[in-house]
Amino acid sequence: MRGKPGRFVIDTHVHGQRHAVNFEANTGEANYGSLAGEMRTAVPADEADETDEAIVYKNTDRLTYDMDAYGVDRCLLLPGFGMSNRLNREMVEDHPDRFKAMAAPVKTMKNAIRGEEEYSYDAACEELDELLSQDAFVGIGEGLPCDPTVTEHVPWDRRRDQIRKVFDVAAKHDVPVSWHAGRATGYSGSGSTEGGSFPQYYPDWKDLSLVSELAAEYPDVSIMLNHGGMQGGWREDTVDTVCKVAARHDNVHFEIGLYWADLLKKPMDDPSIDLSQLLWGTDWGASIVAHSQPTKDPPIYWDQISERGLPAHQPDYWGTSLRQIEKYTWDEELPQDELNQILGGNACDLFGFEPPESRMFPEYL
Repeated sequence: MRGKPGRFVIDTHVHGQRHAVNFEANTGEANYGSLAGEMRTAVPADEADETDEAIVYKNTDRLTYDMDAYGVDRCLLLPGFGMSNRLNREMVEDHPDRFKAMAAPVKTMKNAIRGEEEYSYDAACEELDELLSQDAFVGIGEGLPCDPTVTEHVPWDRRRDQIRKVFDVAAKHDVPVSWHAGRATGYSGSGSTEGGSFPQYYPDWKDLSLVSELAAEYPDVSIMLNHGGMQGGWREDTVDTVCKVAARHDNVHFEIGLYWADLLKKPMDDPSIDLSQLLWGTDWGASIVAHSQPTKDPPIYWDQISERGLPAHQPDYWGTSLRQIEKYTWDEELPQDELNQILGGNACDLFGFEPPESRMFPEYL
């Protein structure tokens, strides 16, 4: 795109922290399976010592560099795979003009993994309630809280009751709650909570149509579907389900940042999906790379390609994502007003970001 892609640009899915993992101290193998396992209990760098096998630190400099390079005005920070709520809060406090953050019950999860406390959804919700009382946090995510020690299938009626507790906290604080809607193949089957047990044991990871039940039960709680059904790979069945759910419930929103140009046609061509339900969220900071296959369908997609090894660089999400959006925009003659709404206006409404001026996004009397 020439210059900034929009008037006020917000990525709603950013991981502003980075992991450093000592693979040799554990398995000696640097792969997606071992990475997923190590990241879960990473210790913030300023709390770590030489015995810690994984640390996590603020990646602010790289993030703000990319923001300046691509004209991204604001980022919503998500504490995925063992990242620290405290570090995200500090990033917001250091740069209140750039960041807001989602909250996750990271402490409750890590205590359970380490065997220090039995996992409790009441404890997870108490942690969320405390975090959401702080100004830095404006929602729950990434995804719904899950017990990382579970080793068997969780029936939907029991899981629904667990999710209700989380939605009650979201309703109390009047904030959105996110629901994970996508999978990257590198973590899948690894046995880790990030790619193995969550999709294996939790019905809400397997069947996204279940979102409809909570969306109907909690019509005043906004739901953000992380990844919009396309985190990795090219299979479109989860995207189809996301679109069906969003078409039925106007409190359901979803990210389209990892869609290729033709895939964007699915939500954009659906008359039952309103433009206000679409968000530009990419997964910046995650260990997923773009794969090009120009003579095939799709010509480009994101995934964890195991045979390449783990990416040691910072994958460039925004350049690739914005090129696909630009291709769709030019091919379909999308008005800039509508693109502005997707790239930033909807995030302002959903998460309370304040644009620099009024009347920047579509509004009619």
